[in-house]
Amino acid sequence: MRNRLTSFLWSFINSIYYQGSNVLCQLCGWGGIEFLNNRCPKCNSLPRQRLIPFCIGLIDIKPNKVLHIGPNKSEYYFVKNQLNPDIYDRVDIDNNLYSNIKHDITKKGLKNNYYDLVLIWHVFEHIRDDLKAINQLRKTLSNHGRLVVSVPIYPKNNLKTFEVKNIKREEYFELYGHEDHCRSCGLDYWKRFIKNGLKLDITIDDKVISKNKLVNYGLSKDHIAWVFKK
Repeated sequence: MRNRLTSFLWSFINSIYYQGSNVLCQLCGWGGIEFLNNRCPKCNSLPRQRLIPFCIGLIDIKPNKVLHIGPNKSEYYFVKNQLNPDIYDRVDIDNNLYSNIKHDITKKGLKNNYYDLVLIWHVFEHIRDDLKAINQLRKTLSNHGRLVVSVPIYPKNNLKTFEVKNIKREEYFELYGHEDHCRSCGLDYWKRFIKNGLKLDITIDDKVISKNKLVNYGLSKDHIAWVFKK
């Protein structure tokens, strides 16, 4: 409790001390002199999370139902504040403050042809049966809907997704650089969605995002997102 209070107080102090107009966090609306170690002083978001509002801004749809897989605090409050909360469902494999549905997305259970916008951010690298999850998300997507996906590309500029099946969790870090990642995602990861019947609509990377926006919104040229449709 004390640690959380201390963290909150430091965030509050830094968000005021570093206020300015050089950079803008689109997740929480904070404007400042600079991001601190890539984090927003107010909402604590990282560049990969701040990519979400930029991506949503490129999608020309007005969703009636939105599904968000595994949102964290800053992601949750941004999407919730942009939408009528009644149309916003959040799924996680565990119960937590930011989800309203407990569900394993590799399994059946979500409504078919239901959601107009599905967001899944840095989650697929944690799912062993990622192809099953992709298939279930394809089914729940409405005919005019969009699936927006981001995964970490590791190592940087890695061209080809790498994974070894049937290994122990203890071996993840040595192979993939993270103790809870099931694979090293490459720039070809989007092809898995195509094989599952989706179509690539937009690739969002540093070719789409200008250098000024990368700096102003605290984004990273090393992060990538894809928008898919049926």
